[in-house]
Amino acid sequence: MKNLRVRIAAVILCANLLVSGYSAAAVRRSCTRLIQQSEAVLTAENRPAEIEALTAQWRRESRLLHFFVPNQPLTDLNTAILRLDALQTEQSDELSAELHGIIAALQWIRGRELTAF
Repeated sequence: MKNLRVRIAAVILCANLLVSGYSAAAVRRSCTRLIQQSEAVLTAENRPAEIEALTAQWRRESRLLHFFVPNQPLTDLNTAILRLDALQTEQSDELSAELHGIIAALQWIRGRELTAF
């Protein structure tokens, strides 16, 4: 009976380590994709199309990020990303600052996930 308990504990420990490793890799991959897409918006000549692509990428990646990242940073990012379209429409000077803020927040999330791991 004792051997069975040790095996169950080992399986649970291994599963926990696998989920932790997967979460770190998934968050890192998602943040990297979003950072690349945000940088593409900064350098794009056709910004409305790139902003639309960033928004679509955010919708795909945010589903996974909600499993592994606290809600507050994601809520702030969601607000910032959804503001981009309005800033582009108004030809606002805040657009590049908002994009740099998004990139900084994504880099912080990516770095924080590795320190938590």
